Amino acid sequence: MEVTSPELRRFAEENPFRVHLDDEGPAPGDPLLGVYGGHLGIRRPSPSVVANFVMTADGVTAFGSGGGEGAGAVSLHSAADRYVMALLRSAADCVLIGAGTLRDDTRHQWTPATVMPGLAAELAAHRHRLTGQDGPAALVVVTSTGLLPEGHPALVRPDARVLVLTTEAGEARLPRLHPSVRVVPLRASGGIPVDAILDSIRYQLGGTTVLCEGGARLFGKLVAAGRVDELFLTLAPHIAGRSKAAVRPGLVTGVAFTPGSTPRLALRSLRQCGDHLYVRYAVSAAPAEAPPV
Repeated sequence: MEVTSPELRRFAEENPFRVHLDDEGPAPGDPLLGVYGGHLGIRRPSPSVVANFVMTADGVTAFGSGGGEGAGAVSLHSAADRYVMALLRSAADCVLIGAGTLRDDTRHQWTPATVMPGLAAELAAHRHRLTGQDGPAALVVVTSTGLLPEGHPALVRPDARVLVLTTEAGEARLPRLHPSVRVVPLRASGGIPVDAILDSIRYQLGGTTVLCEGGARLFGKLVAAGRVDELFLTLAPHIAGRSKAAVRPGLVTGVAFTPGSTPRLALRSLRQCGDHLYVRYAVSAAPAEAPPV
């Protein structure tokens, strides 16, 4: 299927992906995947969790909280990074984030069109071809405390279905939400267990393909519980650094593995666009039980 949209053709010319490795083989007959140069087959009949992050060469995933210091700044505002993000969101049944990720971007909606508005029509058609569904994937927000930002557009003017998973105590602290936002209070103390999060997603949304976009603490608990199947990682070509005054998160926070018990990654694909690298890993099962989120 040829690239016929002027917007998509312009993007492809300005952001060519060079495929160094891809175990799925050449791209199928789909214009968006043709630009990417591969299948990007993340949908499975059984439940799966796929994560997508961007980090600097020294492992920083955010410069700070709020104020545009999150993933956009880390990626150097890469259009190719946003393109991969949009493709993954199009294929997922839901986008899963923690409360900190919601607070970090005060205007975001976690839909494909939010990151690639010029390709909104193409992305919607692509999603329909993949899933048979119209409209973006649902957004799932996890908050133990219920302390979500007041007036966040994803909560008061949502562009997608929204599911808030919280505790019984957290439900009482939630800010004003749009009437369509579904709140599910879970019986949990000291955090919401990973299994409760994924079980609620399947029960409430019927979703089997979960895309986790952060934050580092939520992702760490998913990895430690052995529930992450794949990791898409964009490596941005700059060094952020850390200091006592600038404590910056990495890919995982709140859990540490010992030598010999670290989750292992198997390289599935490697792409390049300019000086950015786009890596896809299969993630091995992590050891033992993870503490609750």
